[in-house]
Amino acid sequence: MGQMLPHPVECTVVERRSAKGFRVGVAELNGYRNNMEDSHIIHMRDGWAYFGVFDGHGGDQCSAFVSKRLEELLDRDGCPKDDAAVKELILGVDKEFLDGGEPSGSTATMCTVYCPTEGGGKHKLRVINAGDSRVLLGRRDGTIVDGGGTDQGLTNDHKPNYPEEKERIERCGGYVEDRPGQGCARVNGDLAVSRGFGDAEYKKTGGPGPEERPVTANPEIHHFDCDEADFLLLVCDGVSEGEFPNPDVVKMVAEYLQESDDLGLAAKAICYKAVEMNSKDNVTCMIVSFMEGDNAKDGIEFTPGPISDCRTNKEFLAAWTHMAKRGGHTFASAAEERHSLVEEHVQNAKPERFGGTASLDDLRKELDVFGEPGGAKGSEERKAWFEEWAKTLEEKVRTDQDSTPAGFPGLGNLPPGAAQALMSILKKDGAPAQEERKIRVPDLSTIKAAVEAQPELKWDAKLEQIAEQEGFVMQDDPDNTSKVRFPPPIGLTAWLPTDVLLPSTDGA
Repeated sequence: MGQMLPHPVECTVVERRSAKGFRVGVAELNGYRNNMEDSHIIHMRDGWAYFGVFDGHGGDQCSAFVSKRLEELLDRDGCPKDDAAVKELILGVDKEFLDGGEPSGSTATMCTVYCPTEGGGKHKLRVINAGDSRVLLGRRDGTIVDGGGTDQGLTNDHKPNYPEEKERIERCGGYVEDRPGQGCARVNGDLAVSRGFGDAEYKKTGGPGPEERPVTANPEIHHFDCDEADFLLLVCDGVSEGEFPNPDVVKMVAEYLQESDDLGLAAKAICYKAVEMNSKDNVTCMIVSFMEGDNAKDGIEFTPGPISDCRTNKEFLAAWTHMAKRGGHTFASAAEERHSLVEEHVQNAKPERFGGTASLDDLRKELDVFGEPGGAKGSEERKAWFEEWAKTLEEKVRTDQDSTPAGFPGLGNLPPGAAQALMSILKKDGAPAQEERKIRVPDLSTIKAAVEAQPELKWDAKLEQIAEQEGFVMQDDPDNTSKVRFPPPIGLTAWLPTDVLLPSTDGA
């Protein structure tokens, strides 16, 4: 909940890497969030490797710093020799970030892998975790290796209300609070995880060591063995926060690998499926294979997602453009590629989904967003057309000016016919900022049942007082939840299921 986009940004950036004894495919998808805050590390050397996924929050400064700094230290010092060295590495990087005074924080799930000697044997895994991202181990037959962690994973989620975590938080001067309607416990009523990098505000009490803070980067470390034919998954909580259990994730990856050896394609499919299964977060999925394979596709691959909301929502446009830049594109070049992909798919009239949740009918409507581009595909004329198209669209969304040629300096430079087509599109302005509307809450049994049936919400006894009372909707989110304000004497703000809220008795 909180600030989210009206639809997910489904642009994906896929990275494929290979080295002796390792192949990796990792996919990133922005989703419903206003910006992409995840990062990752793939550090492979002869006989060993270090992998990690970092799920940022409150900005991307922390996750970006951690991935970059770990890469530098591993390159300089090699793989940590034991658990104590791992802990020293993690806490040292955390201190460096905190000393820099930058905002934000990041969870981290990581794994070192040691290859067996030439005489054979098992791969040795050291699983390192701080936060609620996860490491999973799967077999090629689609079964998950139960590591005893959360939902059969190799890691345990670090949540504030877990007994061990709560005890440390309270002992170190913090507190754990369940706010009505927020669906999860939070450190000091705010942070939904109890371990991770950064988050300086939650590391000011306790001590004397960094392990003894309300929130700590002190990692939980476990050891496992695996066979060459097994595969490793490192995923942020965007994969698991919806209705996508760990065993189903492993099964889906195995099914893809039976048809193709492309780890990047499988990772991208997991990201799309997570959004389909109600994830509202950034999504990152990394798949590691220990079997040799084709490395011809090594590199970065960008796939632009649906673009329609870019014309009406500046936050969506910014997030879409940011993902394009992560994939090595400008907004204009990514839009040109999106048009080509959609046009080709519509012409082929294939009924299956194309790179995400868009149906064939959705894709036909999306072509209207572009109008009729000038020039042949791949030509300089086509490139120039999309640069002007993108410039005009960005100006319109940024300034929210009247949709007239006078308001758009670049509009007159478009090829014949394109200006009229784009003007027609731009007249479909975005909705104005939402005003509060007055509603009435149903009876106690109805509202309680509705809250308990909503995965994102959690019933709290404090909510009993809002039954059959009137309040004001401050915000509606795409996940069928609304933020409702109840004035004094109740004096409460809560997230409630949108579809059970009733009209106010006075018609306001």
